[in-house]
Amino acid sequence: MKIVNGKAEELVDPTGIIEGQRYEFLLTVTFDEDDELFNEKGTGLRLLYSVKDGQRKMLTYQFYELATESPFDLEWDEEEQTTAEQYCIEYFQGI
Repeated sequence: MKIVNGKAEELVDPTGIIEGQRYEFLLTVTFDEDDELFNEKGTGLRLLYSVKDGQRKMLTYQFYELATESPFDLEWDEEEQTTAEQYCIEYFQGI
């Protein structure tokens, strides 16, 4: 998996119920053609991250088709997870 581009947005809880901060990452990713996550219409990866008391934790992830935003019901492997987590770590180091 290769991350082509991405953006992050802090999600604001207007109720104040959720402790800490939440971030949504929307990434455009590419895969080799022989990978089960390869999609000719492009693949996106949505991540939800929590930051509380200086601790960062990935809460959820979902691969989806970029053209339709339809989710894939597939799990990622350790290498894909590491790549995504490294992207998020670099983001937080920059803010």
